[in-house]
Amino acid sequence: FDLTSFMRSLAAIHEIEEINTSGFLPGVRLGYLMCDTCAYASKALQNVGHMFAVNSSLNVECDYTDFRPRVKIILGALYSEVSIAVARLLNVYMVPLLSSTSSSPELSDKLRYPVFLRTIPSDKHQTKAVAKMMHSYSWNWVGVVYGDDEYGRAALQSFLKDAEENSVCLAYQEVLPSYLNDSCSMQRITEVAEKIRSSSAQVVLLILKAELVSFLFKEMIRTNTSRTWIASDAWSRSRSIAQMDGINKVGDILGFTFITGESESFDNYLKNLTATPGGYNHFIEEYKNLRFNCTSECFSNKPPPYCPTPDLLKIKSVNACNFKDPQEQNDDYLVKALDTSEAFLTKVAVRAIANAIKNLLECNSSACFGEINFPPWKLLKELRMVKFKFGNHNFSFDLNGDDFENGYDLIMWEKDGHHRRFQRIGRYRVCHKQIELDGKNVIWLSTANTTTPQSRCSDRCAPGSVKKILNVSCCYNCTQCEEGTYADTSG
Repeated sequence: FDLTSFMRSLAAIHEIEEINTSGFLPGVRLGYLMCDTCAYASKALQNVGHMFAVNSSLNVECDYTDFRPRVKIILGALYSEVSIAVARLLNVYMVPLLSSTSSSPELSDKLRYPVFLRTIPSDKHQTKAVAKMMHSYSWNWVGVVYGDDEYGRAALQSFLKDAEENSVCLAYQEVLPSYLNDSCSMQRITEVAEKIRSSSAQVVLLILKAELVSFLFKEMIRTNTSRTWIASDAWSRSRSIAQMDGINKVGDILGFTFITGESESFDNYLKNLTATPGGYNHFIEEYKNLRFNCTSECFSNKPPPYCPTPDLLKIKSVNACNFKDPQEQNDDYLVKALDTSEAFLTKVAVRAIANAIKNLLECNSSACFGEINFPPWKLLKELRMVKFKFGNHNFSFDLNGDDFENGYDLIMWEKDGHHRRFQRIGRYRVCHKQIELDGKNVIWLSTANTTTPQSRCSDRCAPGSVKKILNVSCCYNCTQCEEGTYADTSG
């Protein structure tokens, strides 16, 4: 049970309920069907079949131009590799897929994924931002660890190109399996950790899912290894990693994040969780059982096999055994344990759909006049053209179905007692292709002051000496200038 994914799903539900309550679509109410992909593409494809099935079967047609399922659009998926699989299937039905987290550059290809859109920039912009940040801090010798999936492989290739353009060299590039499910996978974690420790590169870019980063950091903490870590968007705001035991031992952490936005009404919704009237939500039921159901036997030295994992037991309320009915309970745990502002772009996705439907149904302030049971491709057409404002930001999709005008925030993981908190220290604007630092005096853990840590293959050559390049451009020896020549700048 992943709390952050649960929170994002609740953000979509809350925004749908807000739209329905406000009368944004007069006479029309939005509904939803929520399925858990378990982060597996095969499960996601099974869910799609369930959504489109009529009387438990899905008819095969030669032409889906007039295909009119109850589900007009699918929100998701969390991971790019799942979105890629689902988008390929939805191409057949011409049903739009809208994600607020899948950032692989591959999904920008509209010849292969015409139904896919997203409320975030493509990773091709993120890797440019990372390379420019490294250049601005004079880090030209870095390591990269990436995941063996569509997200990791595509981001790596994009970064290799951007690194070269910004005079950044790779000391190594290591790959981790997408899912850690056996002893060989854990052995690979140990091998990669040893590579990091043995390398002279002090800066490491991690293009990984949060789960993999957590395992890698546990090994770093165990061996007391400190580096400067650059987080990809998949884990740059991971609250679970920020609260790991010993997280302050791993060194400095920076990363780029998508824009966020606070919502008081959403926070209040999380404090008073209940299923939508007339509907049901098994995920809310499961969460409330984890939080409020009395299972004191699970805290014994030999817990029964039905007990949740130790990480999930941390969710348990200290008052759980004082409650008669867990499903009737609520508190502010989700608001305090999670960064609810992360759900902003999920809410943006729902708003994009609502605005597109409003245009499609030709709604005014009192009524909607279009055909309610429209074929999904018509909604896709409207989504591509939609423009709207939400949370003081303007949103629209470019020709690739990406929203990129808002760029990224650059954050540093500041020390906060035994844990970390996220502090914005700059921004990357896609249109300008420049890093903008906020001008604050950043305190680095590795130097214990405002001095920026270094990660160079070779020290700069002093005036009067010249570089003799070794195996790569960032690595060289400095030799005295030959008689009759001079160098008046360092480099």
